[in-house]
Amino acid sequence: MEKKSKFRMNKSGMIITIILVLAIAALLIFSKVNVTVDDQSVNIKSSLDRVTVDFVDIERVEKLTSLSVGSRVMGADLIRMYSGTFKNELYGRYKLFAYKDVKEYVLIEHKGGFIVLNQETLELTEQLYETINSKFSAQAD
Repeated sequence: MEKKSKFRMNKSGMIITIILVLAIAALLIFSKVNVTVDDQSVNIKSSLDRVTVDFVDIERVEKLTSLSVGSRVMGADLIRMYSGTFKNELYGRYKLFAYKDVKEYVLIEHKGGFIVLNQETLELTEQLYETINSKFSAQAD
């Protein structure tokens, strides 16, 4: 009787472990950065973090062609992307939402610090930069 009880507990533990491993694998493989831009703000959402910046709080928007990521403070260095709070010499502690395969970035400097992000392709990153920069410029006028 005791062996059956132990077997059931081990089986339950194994099932829970498999489910957790599959969930973590899915997070590592299927994570995305979702960016929405409206007239008032930029909203950035990943599976691990979320940031909203109002255009009135943005001080500059810039396109970057290189980035020294630095070290992870809190967040994730996933297979395809970085997501969370990182620290480097140029920006100090900053938010990073970037696909590793795409080597262009959008820098947003705001009253609370810096955000660096990109999209899944160079073309989408360029479109994102143009959208954010045009709305930021319209706010500044």
